[in-house]
Amino acid sequence: MIRIKESIEISRPLAQVSAFMADLNNIPKWQAEVVTSTVTTTGPTRVGTLFTEKVKMGPMQTTAHCEVTEFVSDKLMAFTAKSSAISYEGRVLVEASGNGTKLTMQGSVQPRGLWRLLEFMLAGEFKKGIKGELTAVKSILEK
Repeated sequence: MIRIKESIEISRPLAQVSAFMADLNNIPKWQAEVVTSTVTTTGPTRVGTLFTEKVKMGPMQTTAHCEVTEFVSDKLMAFTAKSSAISYEGRVLVEASGNGTKLTMQGSVQPRGLWRLLEFMLAGEFKKGIKGELTAVKSILEK
């Protein structure tokens, strides 16, 4: 299992960062591997919200079926995702920090099937990827 955790400081109010992260339609804007994110339940993001992601994995794409498992407005969101290639869990935490917000993302990834053979190589890519995702969120919100 691959475990990742990174944080970044964003010079924006906590409510703005939290709202951006809670809007699951924004995921493709900051996650380069996600081609689409489609919410399949109605209403605002909450525990039980379902969404699907089309995710690039090398030259292939897989569909991940996701569910929000924890949600506290302006504080945290956690989710699980399952596809034929990988299963993953993620947690997004927002905290007031100085004149802005500290955004922390952490998760675990479990490659499935033949992808398990590449776990060692994938670990570096996922760790590099989470840093890029945080930088992308910061860039979008600080414009």
